[in-house]
Amino acid sequence: MNLWPFLSLIPGLSHLTQGIYVIFRDRKSKLNITFAIYAFSLALWCISEFFNRSASDLQTAFVWTRIGGPGWCFMASFWLHFILVFSRQKKLLKSPYTYIWLYLPSAILLYLFLTTDLVYSRDPVMVFFGYTVQPGNYIWTFILYYVLMYIFGIFILLGVISNGTNLEKRQAKPILVGSTFFLLLSTATNVIFPSKDINVTKFATFFSIVWAISIFYTVVKHKLFIIVMPAVNETDTPQRYHIENGKGYLIKEETPEKGFDIFYDQITHGTPGLYITKLQPDKVIENYGLNRNNILWLTYSKSERTISPKDIDGLTSLVSDFFRKTKESILYLDCLDQIKFSNGFERLQSIIRDFKKLCKDNESSVLVSVPPMMFEKSQLADIEKAFEEVIVN
Repeated sequence: MNLWPFLSLIPGLSHLTQGIYVIFRDRKSKLNITFAIYAFSLALWCISEFFNRSASDLQTAFVWTRIGGPGWCFMASFWLHFILVFSRQKKLLKSPYTYIWLYLPSAILLYLFLTTDLVYSRDPVMVFFGYTVQPGNYIWTFILYYVLMYIFGIFILLGVISNGTNLEKRQAKPILVGSTFFLLLSTATNVIFPSKDINVTKFATFFSIVWAISIFYTVVKHKLFIIVMPAVNETDTPQRYHIENGKGYLIKEETPEKGFDIFYDQITHGTPGLYITKLQPDKVIENYGLNRNNILWLTYSKSERTISPKDIDGLTSLVSDFFRKTKESILYLDCLDQIKFSNGFERLQSIIRDFKKLCKDNESSVLVSVPPMMFEKSQLADIEKAFEEVIVN
């Protein structure tokens, strides 16, 4: 029995599972959609190679090589599209020319693969690991194309690592590592060695599992693809508070009443909002009539719509996803003291900076209510400096 094909099947099923998981997390999120499409392209490539290598005759192998063509021809395009969305390259994503240079070369490549021998030979050949296709005379054109795509994406990831929020940096690093290893190892075994007549197993599909592992790690460790979708009923009453997008507001009050009043006024007049609170949600709903979908409870208790004060990565990811999905929205927190007690004041300052950056990047606002008695004077002064507006209730 030939075991080589299973080195393609295992990563193929991994990519398929990841794509299904992510798309069902949120079928409207561009980040989820672009990742899932890339994962499905990898799955098609890997699974078709499994059937190609294990084919019993030349005709079956030929069919499976053609079935897998759209997967590997477009995977660099799908990968870069995902990176553009992940890194929030808004100007590039709005330009129609972006999609031309993203997908037109891949479409031409697929056409040439299906109709000529220029990229790869049309007739599969039997080698020790199963059926495969040999490189054509213009294989280096394809190599140059996808290497440039990956290099550009890696450059973007390096920019996120340099200038992103703390969480974005931690998410980008494993993605960068997985992408780089996959690019280098697969190019060596599937392209460079065969073009030099070096007879080695083509491990590219197997090496794609490095990418799958990097994404799995980022999901588990750094909460990639966590989704929040707040909603609330609107009112026709006049709006009482004017909040500017891109600004942070600090309210000094012993109980979060004024802050909640401002927050509630915003969300009932069409502004998407998320309330992260140390208070029990049932009491907030009972006393103020807030929709449960707008509340995230910061607590050590484990139940629906809760998050631990220690899980700073998860909290930042939730806020990031909220701002990513909504525009001109508002985030309200009354739990900075809880975050400080659980993580220290320096980590709290880092979180505030991250939230402020996310706010400005997404044309939204941050509203924070703090009890002054829970902070030292120097700490409270540092918090005040981080916000454009300070309100004393």
